[in-house]
Amino acid sequence: MFSLTKLRFDTPGVSIEYLMLYDISLIEELLKSAGKIALKYCGNVTPSWKENQTYVTEADLAVQHYLKTEFERRFPDDGIIAEEQELAKDPSPSSDKRWIIDPIDGTASFVWGFPIWGISLGLLEGVKPVGGFFYIPMTGEFFATMPDGTLSKNGRIAWMRTPDPSYREAVFLVDGRFNKWFSLDPAYEGKVRSLGSSVAQQCYVASGSADIVLLLDIHIWDIAAGYAMLQANHGIMEYFDGRPISFQDLLVNTKVPDAILAGHPETVKHFRTLLSRR
Repeated sequence: MFSLTKLRFDTPGVSIEYLMLYDISLIEELLKSAGKIALKYCGNVTPSWKENQTYVTEADLAVQHYLKTEFERRFPDDGIIAEEQELAKDPSPSSDKRWIIDPIDGTASFVWGFPIWGISLGLLEGVKPVGGFFYIPMTGEFFATMPDGTLSKNGRIAWMRTPDPSYREAVFLVDGRFNKWFSLDPAYEGKVRSLGSSVAQQCYVASGSADIVLLLDIHIWDIAAGYAMLQANHGIMEYFDGRPISFQDLLVNTKVPDAILAGHPETVKHFRTLLSRR
């Protein structure tokens, strides 16, 4: 079960002062069970349009209901914030923890049969992201921050890429409508990819499969898990203009107000010189 014991974490370069001790096997079990629920709907859903012009399906609602029920039962004092129906339950006076749930990140990919979508879970203590977890049912990938401050992918420690701005095989992950809002300097010789799930893209950057991600048109549930994962590997997540992200503000207004860059600090700094707004 979840332990509320705090662990001091003073490794140089890691900005998280302390992490919660939690049972990774329990979190993995819950997310994989949620993934099984989602898979029952795969290829057999009719999406509806939300007010923000994004998809929602019966699978989103079923997964969210399952996770909400499980977390309310197991951690009754903790708060919950979830994407669908703007679910928000404040923590009790005895707890300052909130679970941030995105039941299916990458709903459009889920609807149309692409494999990169998943169930995202972030943990905030106060206004600080201290835990991040993401499960991709179609690939079996499970990403998790560990109580010792490391990041794991399928049970093995994963590291962020060493920055190399001139590397021709660099991978820049973007939103599908990236070209509508930004221009990329032709001097960049690497690759540009859009995978269909913003949380998956953050996971791939944090775990070394890609170099950097530009995030557009997102909410707190799209970044809570990824923020913790990036910090576990000495990465950063900042607004495009360099401002820090305030989760205190996002708890009031869940919509992220600007584009975000996330990756190794040197890579983020370099890409600011390559990108310009249209």
